[in-house]
Amino acid sequence: MSTNLYDLLDVEEDATEDQIRAAWKTAIADLDPTERRFRAFNDAAGVLLDADKRAAYDAELAAERAAAEEVADKPGRENSRLDEDASSSNHEFHRPAGETPAPAATATRGDGPGGVALVAAAVAAVLSVALAVVLVLTPGARGEHSAKQLAQGNVRVERAAVDAEAAAEQMVAPVLSYSHKSMAADLDRRAQYMTKAFQAKTERSWPEITKEAETQKVEVEAKSAGAALTRVSSNGKRATVVVFIDQYVTKAGQEPFVLRMWATFLLVRAAGSDSKWLLDDLCTDDRCDK
Repeated sequence: MSTNLYDLLDVEEDATEDQIRAAWKTAIADLDPTERRFRAFNDAAGVLLDADKRAAYDAELAAERAAAEEVADKPGRENSRLDEDASSSNHEFHRPAGETPAPAATATRGDGPGGVALVAAAVAAVLSVALAVVLVLTPGARGEHSAKQLAQGNVRVERAAVDAEAAAEQMVAPVLSYSHKSMAADLDRRAQYMTKAFQAKTERSWPEITKEAETQKVEVEAKSAGAALTRVSSNGKRATVVVFIDQYVTKAGQEPFVLRMWATFLLVRAAGSDSKWLLDDLCTDDRCDK
């Protein structure tokens, strides 16, 4: 039997949504967003915190167990499948029937705006819940600093984390929204929130993105659904923020639909500013380019 999502989050199969959400938060609290376990826990929560997906998953579990019992009851067949450890690292990660793993976002209705447009929109793994957990990397853990210095450093890092999280959430709409009617203006607007390096990277891909958007008459309105796992460097000048995003999409020949996803924003402080942050990269897979 494949890895059980309930076992993965260490909850009972009759657990409430609050219990599952609490277990999920605990599971990811000490993980880096680039770790595979972080994505596995998010995928599990995405299934178990969605009523329809959970019902489908429970039905598949029941069917799988019934099939295993039928095999075990046949003469001459061994019970080895029933005795397997469901938490073994050799097992495949289990997903509901009809759902396949993919780096692209999953839409609640219809098809997405297309592969290239999804890259521009920075979409990836589905997550239908949002949270607001701040996890900072505190400096001076080895004891070479005084208590006062440690306290000052922690305050600086905590303040930077709050500022970075707010900045990332504010960037979602202007950076991830676009329309086939205004692609040039949309690119100019994004540039205000990016470092020169990330702006150049975006400009290289924009002609292809524009072509697809105009062909399919794509319009995307992005909104932040929350932020989590904000991490900042000890000097408070670099930060990563996991942002949960809802994108309201219209596309020629389809009914409007909503894409729900998460992305990791890599931020740096703007030169000469104590409060302004700029987007230096945006990751929707296991790691950023940098």
